[in-house]
Amino acid sequence: MIKILVEVHKNNISFSLYTSHQKTENINNTNVINTQKMIFSDTYINDNLDIIKSFFNLIVLKREIDSVSILTNDLFPLVYSIIEDISNVKEIDLVEDKNVSYIIFEKLLSSKYVKRVNCYSIPSFMLDKLDHDKNIEIKTRCEVLYLSDFMEKNNFHSYSDVYYKKTIDVSCQFDKTSIEDIDAFFRFNNKLKIINLYDVDEDGIDYILTKIKENNKKNIKIVLHQKENNNMIIKLVDHIINKNKKLLKNNNLRLKIEYTSEYRSKNTMKQINLGFFRFILILFIALAISLAIVFYLKYREDTRKINEELDGIDEAIDLNKIDNFFEEEKNFVDTPLEEEPEKEEDKPKPSEPSPYYKEFNQVFDELLKINDETVGWLKVNNTNINYPVTQHSDNDYYLNYSYYKKRNSHGWIFLDYRNNINPLDKNIIIYGHRNNYGVMFANLKKVLDKSWYTNKNNQIITFNTIHKNMKWQIFSIYTLKNTNDYLTMSFANDETFENFLKMIKKRSIYNFKVDVNASDNILTLSTCYNNSEYRLVVHAKLLK
Repeated sequence: MIKILVEVHKNNISFSLYTSHQKTENINNTNVINTQKMIFSDTYINDNLDIIKSFFNLIVLKREIDSVSILTNDLFPLVYSIIEDISNVKEIDLVEDKNVSYIIFEKLLSSKYVKRVNCYSIPSFMLDKLDHDKNIEIKTRCEVLYLSDFMEKNNFHSYSDVYYKKTIDVSCQFDKTSIEDIDAFFRFNNKLKIINLYDVDEDGIDYILTKIKENNKKNIKIVLHQKENNNMIIKLVDHIINKNKKLLKNNNLRLKIEYTSEYRSKNTMKQINLGFFRFILILFIALAISLAIVFYLKYREDTRKINEELDGIDEAIDLNKIDNFFEEEKNFVDTPLEEEPEKEEDKPKPSEPSPYYKEFNQVFDELLKINDETVGWLKVNNTNINYPVTQHSDNDYYLNYSYYKKRNSHGWIFLDYRNNINPLDKNIIIYGHRNNYGVMFANLKKVLDKSWYTNKNNQIITFNTIHKNMKWQIFSIYTLKNTNDYLTMSFANDETFENFLKMIKKRSIYNFKVDVNASDNILTLSTCYNNSEYRLVVHAKLLK
């Protein structure tokens, strides 16, 4: 049994381990309850949880409390059981200088009212998940000991500073330390909207655009700050557009030149004249379009009248011929007609294009000639899943294109664009559509049948890459509401990866009794389930 000290300070309640040696056996032998300082045992709280929750709810409402401080992280599960249904508690402060544990992370994922958490440090995938799924703002106080000009210029003092930063200033005169820190920033940050570039040159902007592409950053405004009297920035913009046109379009990147005040003052009149010319041009175009619409409407009305007159003539001709038609019918003699053989083009065709039914030769040299984005081959026993696997620069393309790169609603089987296959990432992720035509991942639903997943032969998946042939043993199968917490592919350390493995094994509908640890690589198959509200997921480990 442990004792917990609860103290109320203004709009905050703190929970800590009671370590004093003072006697407490008569603490409840009074008619007056001191709500400033209270001591409870964990046994009493667990045995009387409903009463304790109601008691603290009254204190919170009466004193307008909105935050809770927990001085020891190990107390979090017990404290959370008390406060989880108190809507006024919006902020939790974890005072101990320890990393957020997986137990705390799971509790926060189930929270209904918490909006802010202050902690010492937290693994990146947990922060990303809490921000994305629960919109919980995480503030870390573990200092980031970076010494580069980039970190200093942007006032990065903690991991959460890096994660939430929306605007950064970058000088393109990079030293080695700055490059390492910029690489880390683009990997970790999830909110970037504006990049201010100073002293820009072609090599510097190419490097920044490479980081944007590698980390698939989108909807960013890049502001080029002009040097004093430096007109070379126009040539730099031309270089950016000509070399990165596809990236600018696909990632919705916007370029802006921030001119010096001297340049703007010299060119104000030019801008006014240019604006006036644009106004006249737009006015002329609008007038031309208006006249075109008027002429089109008049043409359509004239055509309608002519068609009405022609319809009247056709009706008259048909009425005059009707008597002759019946006369001819009297003299008509029925004769049997020979049945014409069914033409090949009249036969019913399959509703899907041939690539979905074709048996491709499993030779990568031949497959790469068909599709240069081929990276491997996937086979799941006793299903129709036996296809080459592709990988594009994003996760959208093969949702709508076939193996032949022809537009099709059933897409193709594809590897996550972030994955590396040589060497293998810790978590290799493959996606595919689930449809009603028996192609792609339609048959993956079979894995939910007990007769399928208890069959030893079905528990081995083949996924070969262009570099290596591999077998993978299934250790977890499950469905869950649409989320992305199982789509992490790189991990900060072994402990983080092992916590991840525990999470996905715990979800499985069946205990495959397969040992998985930090030394393993895993394969993840993911598809839609139950009208896209859920995901069907299969995890397997690489057999060595």
